[in-house]
Amino acid sequence: MAVTDAGDLRSMNETFSQGLSPKRYALSAIVLHWAIAALLLFQVSLGWRLEDLPKGTASFAGYQFHKSVGFLILALSLARLIVRLVARRPAPAEGSPAVKLLVKVVHVLLYAIMIVGPLSGWIMVSTSKIRMQTMVFGTLPVPNLPVGHAWHEPAESIHGALGLVTLALFVLHVAGALRHHIMGDDLLGRMIPAVTRRGLTIGAIVALLGSVGAFALARVWSFGGSAPAPAVEASASAEPDDDASTSAMDAPAATAAADGAASPAADASSAADAAKTGAVAWQLVPGGRLGFHATYSGDAINGSFGRWDARIVFSPDDLAHSSLRATIDLASVASGDAQRDDMLKGDNFFATAAHPQAIYTASRFRAQSPGRYVAEGTLSLGGKIRPVPLAFVLTIDGDRATAHGTAALSRTAFGIGTGEWGGTDTLLDNVTVDFALKAKRAP
Repeated sequence: MAVTDAGDLRSMNETFSQGLSPKRYALSAIVLHWAIAALLLFQVSLGWRLEDLPKGTASFAGYQFHKSVGFLILALSLARLIVRLVARRPAPAEGSPAVKLLVKVVHVLLYAIMIVGPLSGWIMVSTSKIRMQTMVFGTLPVPNLPVGHAWHEPAESIHGALGLVTLALFVLHVAGALRHHIMGDDLLGRMIPAVTRRGLTIGAIVALLGSVGAFALARVWSFGGSAPAPAVEASASAEPDDDASTSAMDAPAATAAADGAASPAADASSAADAAKTGAVAWQLVPGGRLGFHATYSGDAINGSFGRWDARIVFSPDDLAHSSLRATIDLASVASGDAQRDDMLKGDNFFATAAHPQAIYTASRFRAQSPGRYVAEGTLSLGGKIRPVPLAFVLTIDGDRATAHGTAALSRTAFGIGTGEWGGTDTLLDNVTVDFALKAKRAP
């Protein structure tokens, strides 16, 4: 039979294609479709939720989980794209050319978001000034992309705009599917493996509620809230050979002191010790600083501790009876980035839940030159005690004194930096500690 019209030929081709096309999508496509839909809604809502969380443990855990979900979405999206290219799928739905064009545009944009969203986040992580190893769900390490820092700002802008775009496309996609379902065709049923119309309706409702439920779940998930700072107890180091001067007065000294201001209990104890010798007891005054410096991937990391105290008994003329005991609240660490601070407090670094304090003690001093000294002390950190010499410069003017000094230590000797941070090629082993303080003679 001769074909007399181009429209007839097109109609015959479409009829032939529909006869060869399956009625429903492959099971793999169906599973990936709904899994990605739920994860995308969850991810968008989680991203907005993270903006409301205060900086702290909850925020850090949330961002790490956000990155893990992003990599999961990327992997599933690539799998979905492969299935779409390989597996047979139902024939396109009927509709006007304008509607068909809109459907195609929405599908293309959804695939773009499924892939560009995680990729832009990956670029942000790879170009961040603060480099941290990304561990997917705390298990699988992900390398940084080999891109320059100039990519960071464009990636951040794209990533931030994708939330609203994703929701807009989701609404259009759902509205189109529901429109076809109301019109009586079986378009929605192709993506839901149901054998009856009642099963189709129930399946559609369950799938839709599941996706919306994922969105709502992220909105109310608080990641346990902001974790309070761990209490500082007197037996922080719990070392069998810790000296007997770890007494009840050390606990309030560690928690009450801030910015280098000593507690009254420490002052009284120092004065009592000094009264037995020719050394002088000193009381810290506000304005001191205790900092540290490390190197990661060639970049300097500078931090400090906001709460620390020192019990000082010292005289240049009586070094034999001079002593120093400094107590640092490790949970007060500040390095200029809240996420990194939370990581430093965690088990891979300071493990503040188990070891809330670091304690430096010294009872041996030697003079190098007038005003320059070295304390031959020990540092208790992370459950380990190691010798750490401390070089310092001291200036005494009547009842006032100023001092500043430095010490170098090996972080791995104290077990600081474990797991993926155990190596010393990226995060160097050497850490420099410095301090500056002012003091006055204790009454």
